[in-house]
Amino acid sequence: MEIAVGSQPGLWQRSGAEAHVAEVIAPGVVLLAVADGFGNVRGTPVATVTVHTVRDALKRKVRSDTRDPRSHLMAAFSAANARVFAQTGSTDDFVAGGTSLTAALMIDDHAYIAHVGQARAYLCRDGALSALTEDDALAGDDWANARTHVPTEARTGNLLTRTLGTQATLEASVMHVRLMHADALMLSTGGVHTIVAPDEMLYALQAAHSSSDVATRLLEILKLRGAPHGGTVIVGRALTERTPQANDCFRPATVRTALVALAALIAATLVAIAVLHAVFSP
Repeated sequence: MEIAVGSQPGLWQRSGAEAHVAEVIAPGVVLLAVADGFGNVRGTPVATVTVHTVRDALKRKVRSDTRDPRSHLMAAFSAANARVFAQTGSTDDFVAGGTSLTAALMIDDHAYIAHVGQARAYLCRDGALSALTEDDALAGDDWANARTHVPTEARTGNLLTRTLGTQATLEASVMHVRLMHADALMLSTGGVHTIVAPDEMLYALQAAHSSSDVATRLLEILKLRGAPHGGTVIVGRALTERTPQANDCFRPATVRTALVALAALIAATLVAIAVLHAVFSP
């Protein structure tokens, strides 16, 4: 898998509010994760503690057993949740730290996505972009109905209904997707998808030549728009065996290949015509 990571600091972003992991944690196993949180655990930002705890827990599990990645992910999220909840001093009546977290555990051509909060995972396939996660948040009419005594104009962001580290126990949402050749998997913190629209993400994926180009384009949009909270994005392109189905993500590489093939066909045709002319001409 071709992977690129990028972060853009925000105008109001808290130091250490975001963290990420993009590592090979075992042979044939890759972990991608993004987190956006608040608070500290013994002086270390909660987001950093969370992604490192999840990484270390998964390393111990998948090095000896890759048969149940869904359970491994849920256990890793639970371990990180318990650590943050206990070590930040949070209680049922007081929250001192928490974070959104989305992680993708890649085993060969299988991706297992675990999620809590508003960090997201997207899949680009056959020229279409789809969200693999749903925000644990109230927004729009749901938000207005939940806050009947407060003007909706006062809203400055979504109301998160679930985050890691803000409750004693946690059961993460986990899904599975099998990756096809040239699929693009993208993880982003809330600062990215609140500023960059899905059609802009899709254009970046289709117009870029590599995962690094996609990340650069998306972060440039954040920078130009003065994103108040910044953002982190991880882009990975699957390089599995090609399937018979066409795939329009990362289109330029496909177009170049087609042009090269067309040029070779034209050249072969011209050579054949020249040979036939030489043989049959008087």
